[in-house]
Amino acid sequence: MTDATDTSQVLPTAPPPPQEVKVRTLKSDLASIAASGGGLPRYENVKITHTEQQQKNATNPLVVIVVIVLLLIIFSIAGYFVYQLILKK
Repeated sequence: MTDATDTSQVLPTAPPPPQEVKVRTLKSDLASIAASGGGLPRYENVKITHTEQQQKNATNPLVVIVVIVLLLIIFSIAGYFVYQLILKK
């Protein structure tokens, strides 16, 4: 059994960070930093207009047409099988 205080085994450590660190930012971040005088970026509240909300919530007409066609096909197939069951009686 090994002693818990045994320090003869040294665990590897992470290398030190490089001397130069590069940070990637968006152009909007740089503009915000410059506008604030070099301090922290300023956050802006943005209001979405009614038309933008409608566009986000709008359903694509093509999707509606495809769903309706698929439902018609399903009901047609179900109707065919019901009709066949009635004829066999």
